[in-house]
Amino acid sequence: MSTNKPHTSTFLEQPDPLEEIFDVHGDPGPEPMLPPHVATFLGEQLQAFYAHLVSEPVPDRFVQLVQQLDGKKKSHDGE
Repeated sequence: MSTNKPHTSTFLEQPDPLEEIFDVHGDPGPEPMLPPHVATFLGEQLQAFYAHLVSEPVPDRFVQLVQQLDGKKKSHDGE
């Protein structure tokens, strides 16, 4: 006889990913290491991305928001 009830035991049988990360005492295991060439490549890519990001001008809307916040701070400080 077939029923339309959902089978929930598979959900309970699946291992918890966090259990694989932590040891018996709940401490995290050793941190995974990247091969040196991969770490170097990722570092170079991140430096290039952030160098480009820092060189971008600040959007006018951000400048306006900072000015508004500065004005509110000065009015609360009594200046």
